[in-house]
Amino acid sequence: MELSAFLCCFLTFIHAWKSGGRFKFLWVGTILHGLFVELVSYWMPDIDSFWHAQGLIMFVGQRLPLYIICLYPIFIYTASVAVAHSGMRGWAKPFAVGLSVVMLDLPYDILGIKNLFWTWHDTDPNIYDRHYWVPWTSYYFHATFAAGFTFVFLGSHKLLAGHKDVYQYAGFFKETVCVLLASLLGFPLGVIQFVFVYHPLHDTLGIHTEVCVMVLLVVFGLIIWMGDRSVDRSTATPIRRPFDEMMAMVIIHYTYFIYLVFTSKPENNVVIGLHEPVGPCNETEPVQTPFGDILTKKKYLCLDNYDEAIFDFHCVKELPTAGQGWYTICGTPYENHAEYIVIICTVCLLGMTWYWNMLRNSCGLPGSPKHLKHHIKQN
Repeated sequence: MELSAFLCCFLTFIHAWKSGGRFKFLWVGTILHGLFVELVSYWMPDIDSFWHAQGLIMFVGQRLPLYIICLYPIFIYTASVAVAHSGMRGWAKPFAVGLSVVMLDLPYDILGIKNLFWTWHDTDPNIYDRHYWVPWTSYYFHATFAAGFTFVFLGSHKLLAGHKDVYQYAGFFKETVCVLLASLLGFPLGVIQFVFVYHPLHDTLGIHTEVCVMVLLVVFGLIIWMGDRSVDRSTATPIRRPFDEMMAMVIIHYTYFIYLVFTSKPENNVVIGLHEPVGPCNETEPVQTPFGDILTKKKYLCLDNYDEAIFDFHCVKELPTAGQGWYTICGTPYENHAEYIVIICTVCLLGMTWYWNMLRNSCGLPGSPKHLKHHIKQN
């Protein structure tokens, strides 16, 4: 996984470097946004609910693998470039980026948790509802935080350089301000989308998180559809662009997960590192919601009663003791390997089709002198 992430991240960097203009700043912004999100997640107890497996290079007290930071340009930069090619209305682009990021994330999330690339807190109410052991809120997070980052990155440029196209370079100082604002404000804008949709439905009304995610994605999809349909393409001349770094990255990304689902044997995984601390089964701690409700979660992983079928302790001679946070866990077999193959292959082929059409069969890349420009008349 790490080598694939490093290669894909490098391809996004090459594309940003060759494209120039705002795209260099966009790439840097995704890195800074990723660092900010990860660091805040480890710092705030209410959202400190996941533990990455140890990687080749680790930071933040063995919490943050380098490849995780690489995923932010892989997801957000790639989605942003694809959406920039689309020619849709500006107000729809943040939502299109968010939905496109989810399409890149789906195979990573599903196979990542099954192969113990990380583990989640066992009883946290915000991540309790699962999809193939992936918290539904993970998809919600990727969509909303990517949309929030994009909204600030494009919107701040509009405020600081209103006479220019949102992808047209506005000078080093203004672009630096846009990058810093997007890196810092993408997080709170993502949180706001949780506050006004997820938390009222889930925390107050007790609605399953799957429904909350479906509502969000349908709203995003409707906005994208309206933003795309309101563009006049009657004078557009179709352009098929050459195969470039971005399309290569997309193919490598999805091909890796197709390969992984066919060849991986999760039951052979032995993961030594930081995990949810082990302790007494009866100790709980509060989880504060934005509307004042107090939910609870177990303070420790209860070895006698935990609900995480993606790992057990069959490969160790001794179980971890109370207070341990660094210990060994063991992977478990696919419950239905054929089902995983079907879902991953379907998601990957859908994603490749989505990005193939966005990157190769849409408009030219605006604001980049290295690409053919494709002018579209907008009403």
